[in-house]
Amino acid sequence: MSLPLLPGRECGGCVECCRVIPLDLPELAKPTGELCAYCVDGAGCRVHAIRPQTCRTWFCLWRVIELSDEWRPDRSGIVVRPDGIEDGVITLFVVRRTEMLASPELFGVVAGWLAEGIEVALSVPGPVGSYPARAVVTDWLRPAIEAGDPAAFAERVIRSLDRLAQHDWQADGITARYAVEG
Repeated sequence: MSLPLLPGRECGGCVECCRVIPLDLPELAKPTGELCAYCVDGAGCRVHAIRPQTCRTWFCLWRVIELSDEWRPDRSGIVVRPDGIEDGVITLFVVRRTEMLASPELFGVVAGWLAEGIEVALSVPGPVGSYPARAVVTDWLRPAIEAGDPAAFAERVIRSLDRLAQHDWQADGITARYAVEG
């Protein structure tokens, strides 16, 4: 799925997708959570001009929907995944815990999504080479949002992340392979 990108919105030094997304392509395979060997942390892809098609078309929703610069994944610690968007679900993949989790911004954005009928899922990474844990948490977050209580919302987010972190991790079975010529 390729979504239209916001004009002027660039990844910059953010490389979170190059770390968290698993790839198992003929020309590139990397386990979940392993930084792609073609990626320069904080700078981007060194084979950008000839990168695989998957890398050309997959973008986090920060590049697609109106979110502040604070939502850029390397700043927020959250990759807003497009998977499920066609079914009305937005997944917040929390790659690391930051102040964003207790911010009025997160509360306001999630409240807006719920008001529009969008479901919200939370996801956390497991050990390198394992699939992340994910759960739809709309009904769990709704009472705090309806009460207009950002502190209760943040507490519910943290409790959800703690619970997800106890997941029984499943290996992705991907062995790293780098064959892009550049």
